[in-house]
Amino acid sequence: MNQNYPPKVRSMLERLALIKTDLSGVTMSVSLDRNFKDLPETNEILSSITSEDKNRLLMALEQAFANKDLTRVIALYSYIVLFQETDQTNIKQEVIRYFLLYIKEQKNDAELNAMFLHPGFPGLVSGLNDRELTDLQFKLFSRYLDDKTAIGTRIVGVQKNLPLSEDQKKEVLNYLDEIKAEKEKVENKRNRNRSIIIIVLVVTLFIIRMVLRTRS
Repeated sequence: MNQNYPPKVRSMLERLALIKTDLSGVTMSVSLDRNFKDLPETNEILSSITSEDKNRLLMALEQAFANKDLTRVIALYSYIVLFQETDQTNIKQEVIRYFLLYIKEQKNDAELNAMFLHPGFPGLVSGLNDRELTDLQFKLFSRYLDDKTAIGTRIVGVQKNLPLSEDQKKEVLNYLDEIKAEKEKVENKRNRNRSIIIIVLVVTLFIIRMVLRTRS
């Protein structure tokens, strides 16, 4: 590798090269943007990609899903850019299958919250853009539609960024409208209470002044 490359470029090339050796330590995503795509090292990697590399990636992805490690899943899935279109389609189909199993295995609120609130979750679901996958995660998400707590609201907010059906979008929007109405109701009540307090204080001060005047 050319040591004159900036550290950012060298780091990316090192991560890209892991597709040929060992993906077990991958925790950061890769890309082929204009800063890296036309470099000799990148072209060398791209020209050497084989079915063995695809199998290595799929095994790593399956293990990351089994470990419920979405951070690694997202980092590993980014390596799909190194493959030809046919292999990309195959990798995507396998990731969807792994993801469906992963979602079905979420057993409790803590695991569900962690999944829905993972910063990479909406990007991964949107990128895969699979109807069965989106519907399944929405089915689990629906339990939050009766949850008006802060965490429920955050999770509902995530859904706005997913490729939902029209009916699903309506459910999300209705929830957000209800939250907005409740907040406005609380704010109006707070304002009324504040006004009452001010009035009571003014009247009290007025009475005190009148009493003091009378005594003087």
